Amino acid sequence: MVHLLEAHGVRVFSLSRDCPEVDAFSFWDRGVPFVLLGTEKTAERGRFDAAHELGHLVLHGEEQVPHGPEAEGEAHRFAAALLMPAADVLAHTPRNPSTNWILQAKRRWKVAAMALAHRLHELGLTTEWQYRTHCVDLGRLGYRKAEPQSGLARETSQVLGKVFAALRAEGTPQADVARDLQLRAADLSDLIFGLVVTAQNGGRSPLGSGTAGRPQLSVVR
Repeated sequence: MVHLLEAHGVRVFSLSRDCPEVDAFSFWDRGVPFVLLGTEKTAERGRFDAAHELGHLVLHGEEQVPHGPEAEGEAHRFAAALLMPAADVLAHTPRNPSTNWILQAKRRWKVAAMALAHRLHELGLTTEWQYRTHCVDLGRLGYRKAEPQSGLARETSQVLGKVFAALRAEGTPQADVARDLQLRAADLSDLIFGLVVTAQNGGRSPLGSGTAGRPQLSVVR
């Protein structure tokens, strides 16, 4: 999803870790779309957040500021349809799918178990009683807010990865990049946290806060 966004000109950054209550955010700035993603959630939920924000950008456009349950519902349905296409779900779902089947099948679409359970019900593949049963079972197993034993790696940015790799090759410290952008080094680190692999020292300061191109190492007891 991150690669799809970037391939279509969306600038993708991460939300500050100091804002755990915000899952994701999107906006337009002078014709350029931006998406900011939280990086503390599971990979499956991060993918859904990215698709949800893409829904806002596509459905509501640059002039309309989406707000309220109606706009959120539209973006949610967009994300579900994008990640779990109706034809594909219909083709692979058996009659009366069980909770165990959902836990196995979610790997096909790389989505959260609860999201797949909701999609099955949305497509009329489960009854209200079956949907409620799935939700209860998944909640009991810890899938309401997490994806136990997922194994799916969080998506990273190809664009940011290439940019910072080129900067490192040139010997340009990340601290210099932050200064040129008129940002604190910690703020720049927050914007790219989880989206690009960067070496860091014992604190939160990014690569380049010391000798150019060489991370400062310290012993952590």
